Amino acid sequence: MILGRVIGEVWATRRDPRLGRAKLLVVRPHGLYEPAFGGRHLVATDDVHAGVGDEVIVCLGAPARASAGSNDTPVDAAILGVVDRVDFDPGLTAAPGAGPGIKRPLTGALSVAPPAAGTGGARR
Repeated sequence: MILGRVIGEVWATRRDPRLGRAKLLVVRPHGLYEPAFGGRHLVATDDVHAGVGDEVIVCLGAPARASAGSNDTPVDAAILGVVDRVDFDPGLTAAPGAGPGIKRPLTGALSVAPPAAGTGGARR
């Protein structure tokens, strides 16, 4: 799964009938995602009613097809949730290779907010 921001919507008058009436959104992954190809955007189906400007969680491959209802659905990316908040520990994210698959340090692609008072520092 990756984090990204919805930056647009795709309108298509003709599409594969297996897509049904699925809404297609353009998602720009945040800096921590290093795609295998040079593209900087994804087109993902949306069943959670995300909109332009929303931070979202996107799954790729077989989980995306399963979320669309069938393994033969022509879907490679699906939005699974709208993000309310992301908390990073700045000390841990500053080092290169801060996690599996991360090839560069995180540079503020997402806002870093301190835990709200009374939450005990729990991360979501």
